[in-house]
Amino acid sequence: MSTEAPSPASQRRRQCTAAVAAAAAACLAPLVVFLAVLILVPSLIPRLLLRPHHVVPYVASGELRALAFDAAASAVTYNLSAVLRFDGPPSLYARRYTGIRAAPFYAGQELGGAVALPGFTQRSGGGNALPVAWAGVQRVPPGRRERAVAAALAREREEGWISVKVAVRAAQDGEESDFACVLSFPVPHKRDGGGVGNGAAPGVFDGGSCIDAVRGEF
Repeated sequence: MSTEAPSPASQRRRQCTAAVAAAAAACLAPLVVFLAVLILVPSLIPRLLLRPHHVVPYVASGELRALAFDAAASAVTYNLSAVLRFDGPPSLYARRYTGIRAAPFYAGQELGGAVALPGFTQRSGGGNALPVAWAGVQRVPPGRRERAVAAALAREREEGWISVKVAVRAAQDGEESDFACVLSFPVPHKRDGGGVGNGAAPGVFDGGSCIDAVRGEF
Protein backbone atom coordinates (compact mmCIF):
# COMPACT_ATOMS: atom_id res chain seq x y z
CA MET A 1 0.00 0.00 0.00
CA SER A 2 1.52 3.31 -1.09
CA THR A 3 0.94 6.80 0.28
CA GLU A 4 0.70 9.59 -2.23
CA ALA A 5 2.82 12.61 -1.30
CA PRO A 6 0.88 15.89 -1.01
CA SER A 7 1.17 18.13 -3.98
CA PRO A 8 3.16 21.38 -3.78
CA ALA A 9 -0.09 23.33 -4.15
CA SER A 10 -1.62 21.55 -1.15
CA GLN A 11 1.45 22.25 0.96
CA ARG A 12 1.36 25.92 0.03
CA ARG A 13 -2.33 26.13 0.99
CA ARG A 14 -1.60 24.65 4.42
CA GLN A 15 1.33 27.00 4.92
CA CYS A 16 -0.81 29.98 3.92
CA THR A 17 -3.58 28.88 6.29
CA ALA A 18 -1.12 28.55 9.19
CA ALA A 19 0.40 31.93 8.40
CA VAL A 20 -3.03 33.58 8.29
CA ALA A 21 -3.99 32.00 11.63
CA ALA A 22 -0.75 33.18 13.25
CA ALA A 23 -1.21 36.68 11.88
CA ALA A 24 -4.81 36.78 13.12
CA ALA A 25 -3.74 35.67 16.60
CA ALA A 26 -1.00 38.31 16.65
CA CYS A 27 -3.50 40.99 15.67
CA LEU A 28 -6.19 39.83 18.11
CA ALA A 29 -3.91 39.62 21.17
CA PRO A 30 -3.53 43.41 21.57
CA LEU A 31 -7.26 43.80 20.98
CA VAL A 32 -8.07 41.32 23.75
CA VAL A 33 -5.70 43.12 26.12
CA PHE A 34 -7.24 46.47 25.20
CA LEU A 35 -10.77 45.20 25.82
CA ALA A 36 -9.75 43.71 29.18
CA VAL A 37 -8.21 47.02 30.26
CA LEU A 38 -11.27 48.88 29.00
CA ILE A 39 -13.52 46.70 31.14
CA LEU A 40 -11.38 46.53 34.30
CA VAL A 41 -10.05 50.08 34.60
CA PRO A 42 -13.41 51.78 35.30
CA SER A 43 -14.04 49.36 38.16
CA LEU A 44 -10.52 49.88 39.59
CA ILE A 45 -10.44 53.69 39.39
CA PRO A 46 -12.54 54.25 42.54
CA ARG A 47 -10.29 51.95 44.58
CA LEU A 48 -6.91 52.87 43.09
CA LEU A 49 -7.39 56.61 42.66
CA LEU A 50 -10.26 57.82 44.79
CA ARG A 51 -9.71 55.52 47.80
CA PRO A 52 -6.05 54.51 47.63
CA HIS A 53 -5.47 53.91 51.35
CA HIS A 54 -7.34 52.21 54.12
CA VAL A 55 -8.05 54.21 57.23
CA VAL A 56 -5.83 53.47 60.23
CA PRO A 57 -7.70 54.09 63.49
CA TYR A 58 -6.29 55.87 66.49
CA VAL A 59 -7.11 55.95 70.19
CA ALA A 60 -8.66 59.27 71.17
CA SER A 61 -8.47 58.55 74.90
CA GLY A 62 -8.27 55.73 77.42
CA GLU A 63 -8.56 54.99 81.12
CA LEU A 64 -6.97 52.25 83.22
CA ARG A 65 -8.83 51.63 86.47
CA ALA A 66 -7.23 48.37 87.55
CA LEU A 67 -4.52 45.96 86.46
CA ALA A 68 -3.29 43.54 89.11
CA PHE A 69 -1.73 40.09 89.10
CA ASP A 70 -2.70 37.50 91.72
CA ALA A 71 0.19 35.05 91.95
CA ALA A 72 -1.78 32.56 94.06
CA ALA A 73 -4.56 32.35 91.49
CA SER A 74 -2.29 32.97 88.48
CA ALA A 75 -4.80 35.51 87.21
CA VAL A 76 -4.92 39.15 86.08
CA THR A 77 -7.70 41.46 87.22
CA TYR A 78 -8.24 44.21 84.66
CA ASN A 79 -10.54 47.18 84.09
CA LEU A 80 -9.87 49.62 81.27
CA SER A 81 -11.62 51.52 78.50
CA ALA A 82 -10.75 53.40 75.33
CA VAL A 83 -12.32 55.45 72.56
CA LEU A 84 -11.31 54.34 69.06
CA ARG A 85 -11.68 56.76 66.16
CA PHE A 86 -11.82 56.17 62.42
CA ASP A 87 -11.35 59.47 60.55
CA GLY A 88 -11.71 59.10 56.80
CA PRO A 89 -10.04 61.32 54.18
CA PRO A 90 -12.08 63.33 51.66
CA SER A 91 -13.50 60.95 49.08
CA LEU A 92 -16.22 60.73 46.47
CA TYR A 93 -17.47 57.53 48.04
CA ALA A 94 -18.77 56.50 51.45
CA ARG A 95 -16.91 53.76 53.32
CA ARG A 96 -18.57 50.85 55.08
CA TYR A 97 -16.92 49.45 58.22
CA THR A 98 -17.96 46.02 59.47
CA GLY A 99 -16.61 43.21 61.64
CA ILE A 100 -14.92 45.62 64.05
CA ARG A 101 -13.37 43.94 67.09
CA ALA A 102 -10.93 45.06 69.75
CA ALA A 103 -9.04 43.12 72.42
CA PRO A 104 -6.47 44.22 75.04
CA PHE A 105 -3.18 42.39 75.65
CA TYR A 106 -0.69 42.73 78.48
CA ALA A 107 2.80 41.22 78.20
CA GLY A 108 1.51 38.98 75.41
CA GLN A 109 -1.49 37.75 77.40
CA GLU A 110 -4.95 38.54 76.03
CA LEU A 111 -7.22 40.02 78.67
CA GLY A 112 -10.62 38.48 78.07
CA GLY A 113 -12.13 38.03 74.63
CA ALA A 114 -12.37 40.53 71.80
CA VAL A 115 -15.28 42.94 72.04
CA ALA A 116 -17.43 43.33 68.92
CA LEU A 117 -18.16 46.95 68.00
CA PRO A 118 -21.00 48.26 65.83
CA GLY A 119 -20.38 48.76 62.12
CA PHE A 120 -21.04 52.07 60.43
CA THR A 121 -21.03 53.91 57.12
CA GLN A 122 -18.67 56.86 56.90
CA ARG A 123 -19.35 59.76 54.59
CA SER A 124 -16.59 61.71 52.85
CA GLY A 125 -14.16 63.20 55.32
CA GLY A 126 -16.24 62.06 58.29
CA GLY A 127 -15.14 60.61 61.60
CA ASN A 128 -16.62 57.99 63.90
CA ALA A 129 -15.87 57.33 67.57
CA LEU A 130 -16.33 53.87 69.09
CA PRO A 131 -16.11 53.59 72.89
CA VAL A 132 -15.07 50.18 74.19
CA ALA A 133 -14.47 48.78 77.68
CA TRP A 134 -12.99 45.59 79.11
CA ALA A 135 -13.20 44.32 82.68
CA GLY A 136 -12.81 40.93 84.32
CA VAL A 137 -10.35 38.33 85.56
CA GLN A 138 -8.08 36.56 83.08
CA ARG A 139 -6.49 33.24 84.01
CA VAL A 140 -2.82 33.11 83.00
CA PRO A 141 -1.23 29.77 82.06
CA PRO A 142 1.36 28.83 84.71
CA GLY A 143 4.99 28.78 83.70
CA ARG A 144 6.71 31.14 81.29
CA ARG A 145 3.62 33.25 80.52
CA GLU A 146 2.81 33.66 84.22
CA ARG A 147 6.36 34.75 85.00
CA ALA A 148 6.39 37.18 82.06
CA VAL A 149 3.17 38.88 83.15
CA ALA A 150 4.25 39.13 86.80
CA ALA A 151 7.69 40.49 85.90
CA ALA A 152 6.33 43.03 83.40
CA LEU A 153 3.75 44.37 85.84
CA ALA A 154 6.26 44.64 88.69
CA ARG A 155 8.74 46.46 86.46
CA GLU A 156 6.20 48.87 85.00
CA ARG A 157 4.70 49.70 88.38
CA GLU A 158 8.19 50.59 89.55
CA GLU A 159 8.67 52.78 86.46
CA GLY A 160 5.29 54.44 86.97
CA TRP A 161 3.75 53.56 83.58
CA ILE A 162 1.73 50.56 82.41
CA SER A 163 1.51 49.79 78.69
CA VAL A 164 -1.40 47.82 77.27
CA LYS A 165 -1.66 46.84 73.63
CA VAL A 166 -5.08 46.90 71.99
CA ALA A 167 -5.48 44.78 68.86
CA VAL A 168 -8.13 46.02 66.43
CA ARG A 169 -9.61 44.30 63.40
CA ALA A 170 -11.95 46.01 60.93
CA ALA A 171 -13.22 45.32 57.43
CA GLN A 172 -13.25 48.47 55.30
CA ASP A 173 -15.47 47.99 52.28
CA GLY A 174 -15.11 44.25 52.77
CA GLU A 175 -11.30 44.19 53.10
CA GLU A 176 -10.08 43.13 56.55
CA SER A 177 -7.14 44.83 58.23
CA ASP A 178 -5.49 44.40 61.63
CA PHE A 179 -4.07 47.22 63.72
CA ALA A 180 -2.07 47.53 66.94
CA CYS A 181 -2.54 50.39 69.40
CA VAL A 182 -0.27 50.86 72.42
CA LEU A 183 -1.82 52.69 75.37
CA SER A 184 0.57 53.93 78.08
CA PHE A 185 -1.12 54.76 81.38
CA PRO A 186 0.31 56.29 84.55
CA VAL A 187 -0.07 53.74 87.32
CA PRO A 188 -3.48 54.22 88.99
CA HIS A 189 -3.26 55.00 92.70
CA LYS A 190 -5.89 55.07 95.37
CA ARG A 191 -6.94 58.54 96.37
CA ASP A 192 -5.56 57.93 99.88
CA GLY A 193 -2.14 57.20 98.40
CA GLY A 194 -2.49 53.41 98.36
CA GLY A 195 -1.74 51.03 95.52
CA VAL A 196 -3.58 49.93 92.39
CA GLY A 197 -7.13 48.72 92.88
CA ASN A 198 -10.77 49.10 91.87
CA GLY A 199 -11.06 52.15 94.13
CA ALA A 200 -8.09 53.90 92.53
CA ALA A 201 -8.22 57.08 90.48
CA PRO A 202 -7.82 55.88 86.87
CA GLY A 203 -4.67 56.34 84.87
CA VAL A 204 -5.50 58.42 81.79
CA PHE A 205 -4.13 57.92 78.28
CA ASP A 206 -4.33 61.11 76.22
CA GLY A 207 -4.50 59.38 72.85
CA GLY A 208 -2.20 58.14 70.14
CA SER A 209 -1.98 56.56 66.72
CA CYS A 210 -2.35 52.90 65.86
CA ILE A 211 -0.28 51.08 63.24
CA ASP A 212 -0.89 48.31 60.74
CA ALA A 213 -0.29 44.90 62.29
CA VAL A 214 0.42 41.39 61.06
CA ARG A 215 -2.65 39.16 61.06
CA GLY A 216 -2.86 36.63 63.85
CA GLU A 217 -3.91 38.30 67.11
CA PHE A 218 -7.51 37.15 66.79
